[in-house]
Amino acid sequence: MRRAAWILFAIAAGFWCAEGLIFHTSLYASIISPASTTGVLETWIENELRRPRDAHPQILTIGDSRMGALKPRIANRFTGQTGLTFASVGAAGATPRCWYYMLRDADPGAKRYAAIVIGLESYDDAESWEDYADRESDLHYLIARLRWSDLKEFSGSYHNPQLQREAFRGILFKGLVFKRDFQDFLLHPAARLAYAQLSRRDSHIWFNDFVDTSDSLKDVHVDFAARTVSTPRGARPDLEQALRTRLLDPLPPDTGRESAYMHYWLGRIYGLYRGSKTRLVFLRLPRGGFVRPDPAPPNSHSSVRELAAHSEVRLIPETFYDALERAELFHDEVHLNEPGSEEFSRMLAFEIRDLLAGS
Repeated sequence: MRRAAWILFAIAAGFWCAEGLIFHTSLYASIISPASTTGVLETWIENELRRPRDAHPQILTIGDSRMGALKPRIANRFTGQTGLTFASVGAAGATPRCWYYMLRDADPGAKRYAAIVIGLESYDDAESWEDYADRESDLHYLIARLRWSDLKEFSGSYHNPQLQREAFRGILFKGLVFKRDFQDFLLHPAARLAYAQLSRRDSHIWFNDFVDTSDSLKDVHVDFAARTVSTPRGARPDLEQALRTRLLDPLPPDTGRESAYMHYWLGRIYGLYRGSKTRLVFLRLPRGGFVRPDPAPPNSHSSVRELAAHSEVRLIPETFYDALERAELFHDEVHLNEPGSEEFSRMLAFEIRDLLAGS
């Protein structure tokens, strides 16, 4: 009986050690598929950590895919005039919860950057139909960055008890989250290793040189009075419905859920830079080529408005990007096209220069 117990203990200890060595170190993260959810986030963070820095003050922008409108290759054309160097870790699908953990690892000493620029949908914590606290993909984005010390906070930040348990188990046994990617690796190990090596070497070039589409919404017609949307022949099949959902569907009722979420995670980001020389700068992203006439009401106690009381925080005026809210500068319901991104990047470069000069 004692011998059997020792055998079981040895098996369990061996599993725990192997799981820890493979999945709780940087070992597996270094060979994860760059195309996977985790791999995309890892690529952004690792590229930023490896990016050579010049002598100019460094500006990091962060957000979801809409913040990808800031193109460092464009903003840095003006370094001679702004005196600033821009970089971006805006990742599609990343949420404020993700941004906190991304910044924690991209800037562990809270001293790499003169400013962190965060793009937001709204300054009013406008309610969403989705409960962002229960966005399951956050676990997959962040799994390589989460630590055992994050067990309580991260898993507890989900509202759904099942998702809380999945997050807790996932951090404790990361192999559960990496399972599908690991199976794919075992099927094609040589190809995966080559792909991971290629991504480490060249992905910063892919990201920097990416040129977005010049397609636009100039031939789209939205009639708010008649509540109709018409798109031209050849438009993306789901574009009409996407525009209808964003512009014409009822707004969700204000339950305070979004505001509580934003207060918590933007507050956690503020905590990273409290007392530092880094400025946290928030901007309201351009809302789209068409703007609905019935926005959510202003919220004087929103997360960013309350954070703005701190000396480390700045708000770019809400109307700053109103001039870009034109159909010819957007290629879908929320994303700027290449001409729109060029203007977005130029405007932001000079606005951050002026904002920091006035600090």
